[in-house]
Amino acid sequence: MNVDLYEVLGLSRTATQDEIKKAYRTLARKYHPDANPGDAEAEKRFKDVAQAYEVLSDDQKRQQYDQFGTFGGSPQSGFQGAGGISDIFEAFFGGSSPFNNSSFRQSGPPRGSDAEVLVSVTLEEVVLGGETSFEIEVSVPCEACEASGSRDESVPESCSRCEGRGVIQEVRQSLLGQMMSTVECRACLGYGSVILDPCQICNGMGVQRKKKRFTVGIPVGITTGVTQRLSGMGHAGPRGGGIGDIHVRYQVAEHERFERVGDDLYEELWIPVTQAALGATVEYLAIDSEEHLVIPAGTRTGERIRFRGKGVPKLQRRGRGDLIVTIIVDTPVDLTKEERKLLGELAQIRDEKTSDKKSRNRKRH
Repeated sequence: MNVDLYEVLGLSRTATQDEIKKAYRTLARKYHPDANPGDAEAEKRFKDVAQAYEVLSDDQKRQQYDQFGTFGGSPQSGFQGAGGISDIFEAFFGGSSPFNNSSFRQSGPPRGSDAEVLVSVTLEEVVLGGETSFEIEVSVPCEACEASGSRDESVPESCSRCEGRGVIQEVRQSLLGQMMSTVECRACLGYGSVILDPCQICNGMGVQRKKKRFTVGIPVGITTGVTQRLSGMGHAGPRGGGIGDIHVRYQVAEHERFERVGDDLYEELWIPVTQAALGATVEYLAIDSEEHLVIPAGTRTGERIRFRGKGVPKLQRRGRGDLIVTIIVDTPVDLTKEERKLLGELAQIRDEKTSDKKSRNRKRH
């Protein structure tokens, strides 16, 4: 079941960043696990509060959440575990984050970081879907040492300071008083082991940089800024750590004909004055179809013709927006002698004044 992030913090959707920060700090103190030892419900509430703040304090994530109920590519799936939340908590509580405690943290090689790539797509691809390819440089497991970081047959040695756990206990001062925190071992950097004879190819990191090419399907109905997550395709963690994700951020290119507003498409169509006056039916090319556009007799500039369901597909929903064509009557210029004569005769028939001298002279005689 999806969780309303604003409800978690007890805020309305119009809350300011100051209000979000204040609500987070109040609730984080209230539900901090060190202040509620052994209380599983408080621990869960604290994690929910931290996750809600991680999204709503970031303008881009908040905008995507407000619009789609999602961030990072899929509904309610953008939380990246404790890493980002821990950073937020430490900014307020001096580093005493429950996500550094042994109940939340695992020692050993860390997970690889996520990568982000910007991909430009056309409006046609947004409407019709399709595939796009991109190339990105990521960290991959070192083949020479098989990601171990050790050269040849040597093996890592267990860290003597943390006894292979990768973490040590420290007493730290916070707003709640003295607290026992579990922190990363500085001697082995949390790995739990020390490389004695590092691989010369990767310098003991167990990873190398390599360009990789990916082809992904373009979700129909996307807008600029929407991201798609490729799980397990990002940077490999050092010394056999897990693999991060790739976030494909889309940018929709401007179209030469159509302007997009939400899920609707708009275009200005210039028609000759004869069609506007007498009416006509013309072939009109939409994004993915050819339509019969009926121009009623006496059409004026600014009048609109709507094609329902011919706009942009609704993202992760059924249906499409509309295509709205705004008519612009094109006044003829650079008339030939015959055209000027015919228009002059029309003006006489309609008893309309013009600035054409010949038309005025004929009318006086």
